Amino acid sequence: MTGKPDQAAAAANAPWLLLALATLSQVGMSFCQQGVAVLAVFVRQDLHLSLAEMGLLVSAMSLGVVTGQILSGLVIDGPGPRAVLLWGTILAVLLALLLSLASTFAFWLAGLGLLGITLASVPSSGTRTIFSAFDARLRGLVMGIRQTGVPVGSALAAALLPILALALGLHHVWFVVAGFLFVTGLLFLLAMPPWRRPLARRAGFGPLAGMWGPMALSFILVSGQYSALAFMITNLHVREGWSLGAAGLGLALIQVGGGMGRIGLGWWSDRIRRRGPVIAGLALLASVMAFVVARLPHDSAVVVIIPVLWLLGVGGVGWNGLVVTWAGERVGATRAGQAMSWTGSAAFLGSALYPPLFGAVVDRTHAFAVAWTGLGVWLLVGCALAVALSVGEERRRQADPAPS
Repeated sequence: MTGKPDQAAAAANAPWLLLALATLSQVGMSFCQQGVAVLAVFVRQDLHLSLAEMGLLVSAMSLGVVTGQILSGLVIDGPGPRAVLLWGTILAVLLALLLSLASTFAFWLAGLGLLGITLASVPSSGTRTIFSAFDARLRGLVMGIRQTGVPVGSALAAALLPILALALGLHHVWFVVAGFLFVTGLLFLLAMPPWRRPLARRAGFGPLAGMWGPMALSFILVSGQYSALAFMITNLHVREGWSLGAAGLGLALIQVGGGMGRIGLGWWSDRIRRRGPVIAGLALLASVMAFVVARLPHDSAVVVIIPVLWLLGVGGVGWNGLVVTWAGERVGATRAGQAMSWTGSAAFLGSALYPPLFGAVVDRTHAFAVAWTGLGVWLLVGCALAVALSVGEERRRQADPAPS
C-alpha cells in the first residue's frame, strides 16, 4: 500500500479551515498562559513581591493547567470536545475579567490557578477534535501544525503584553486577554463538527497500558524545551558574551526550529507510518545538541552557534505534537481524548519542575556546562524509552497485523 496516493486523497478531503481555527484557538490559550510570565513582572512591581512570590504566580498557572487537563481528560471522550471547550471558554473569559479586579497576592494566586484549570479545555478539545477530524495518514502533520500555536502565542505575548501593560495599566490588560480568548474560542466552537462518540472496539492496549509510555516521554522530553526557554538567554549572555537582545533572538531561533520540526517531522512520521522512531530521533538530536552546548568554547563564533540553536529547537521542541498523537493512537478512538489530555498534563508538570532544577544545578556548580550535560543524559533516557516502546509496538504489529 503506497503512501503518496493515500495521503493525496486524504488531504483533498481534509477540513483545513477547522485546523486553522484550532491552531488560532491554541494561540489564544498560549497568549494567556505564557503571558502570565510577562504580566507577573508587573504584578511584582504593583504589590512589591519577592522573586519567589513572582515565581509562584507562574507556577500557579502551570499547575492549574495540569489539573485542568487531568479533569478534562476524564470527561472529553463522553460529552465531547465541543462541550468541554464551551464551558472552558466561558469560565476562562469570566476569570480573566475577574483578574482585572485583583488587588492582593492571594487573589492573584487563586485567580491564576483557576484560570489555568479552565484554559486546559483548549489543548484538550483541540487535540481531540483534530485527532477525530483528520485521517490517520495526516495526523502527524496536522498535529504538528496545530502545536505551532504554542510558540506563536508565546511570541505574541512577549511582544505585545509589556506594551499593553504600560499603555493600559496592568488591570486593563485583562480585558484584552479576555477578548482574545472569547474570539478565538468562539471561532473554533463555530467550526467544530457535531460530536459522535466513537463506538467501542478492540484495541491492542488497555487505556492505561497504552498511554503510560507517551506520558512518560512527554514528562522527560519537555526538560529540553523548558530548560532552553528559561536559561538559554542567560547562557548566551554570560558564557558567550552576547547582548541580551541578541540572546533573545537566539531563543527565538530555537522556537523557529521547534515549529519547523513539529511540522516537518510530523509529515515524515505520516509517510513512514511510525511515530516512535521519529520521536526517538528527535530525543537523540536534542541530547546531542545539549552536549554540544555544554562543550561550546567561550566566545564561539556566531556561525557555529546558530545551527546548534536551530537543531536544539528541532529536537528539543519539535517532539510535542508527535507524542500527543501517538498517545491517542495507542489507546484507540474511545479513550484518545483522555490519553492526549493526560500526556499534555505530564508535559506541563515537567515544565514546572525542570527550570528550578536546572537553575539549582547551575547555582550549586557555578557552571552551565554541568546542567547541560545532565540534561543531555536525561534526554538519552527519553530516547531509550522511545526506542523500547517502538520495538514493543512493532512486535505487537507483526504478531497481530489487524488494525486496532
